[in-house]
Amino acid sequence: MPTEIADLTRLELEECFRDHTLVVPVGSIEQHGPHLPIGTDSHITTALIEELSRHRGDRLLLAPQIPISASDEHASFQGTLSMGTALLTSLLKAITTNDRSRPRTLFVSAHGGNLPAFLAASQPFWVPRTHVLVEAAAQWELPADARGIWEPDAHAGRTETSVMLALRPDLVHLDRAIPGYRGSLSSMGAILASDGIRGVSASGVLGDPAGANREEGLAILAALATDLLRTFDQVSR
Repeated sequence: MPTEIADLTRLELEECFRDHTLVVPVGSIEQHGPHLPIGTDSHITTALIEELSRHRGDRLLLAPQIPISASDEHASFQGTLSMGTALLTSLLKAITTNDRSRPRTLFVSAHGGNLPAFLAASQPFWVPRTHVLVEAAAQWELPADARGIWEPDAHAGRTETSVMLALRPDLVHLDRAIPGYRGSLSSMGAILASDGIRGVSASGVLGDPAGANREEGLAILAALATDLLRTFDQVSR
């Protein structure tokens, strides 16, 4: 099990800083179409942290999850809370620079919209491949053991719906699932910048949830967990 930073005294924390890596989960509160919960990215992040803790708990110092992050592209939909990229960048920089005694920090997020802030903060980080594909689907390949017959989609489509069916099927409403924008992600950048997700998808979905299933979700989660373990080991060296 990981050591949770909130349970430690200052002296205990100083001891942990010597040989532990601080892991800071970053969630999001944003719409995920009519069929998935607004905390989808937070649920996925939590599940991956739990898996990381099972394998590396003896070297992991866990911070509380940052629940709200950068989701401005979803702001025109109800159920979205966002601090924006600039403020999130400042927050991440503050976390990593205010204590010079901490040598290693790993941010973990399942929300692709946080990627610009992570890059701007210039600190070790990891974004699950589920959401690297959100930003650059053309460059992303699902590992062979998790590859289905579908093309990767970006937001609240088959990918995330399958993952949530594996994690929290009680929160998935397949009877409400509808397709959204299914065109090229690279061609919608300007529209997203000006009009957000609603500019290309009235449903708030990028992709198509049709065909989502628990088995694919489990395979995707396993692949993501493997990537996270590898990255944790690299940061912890």
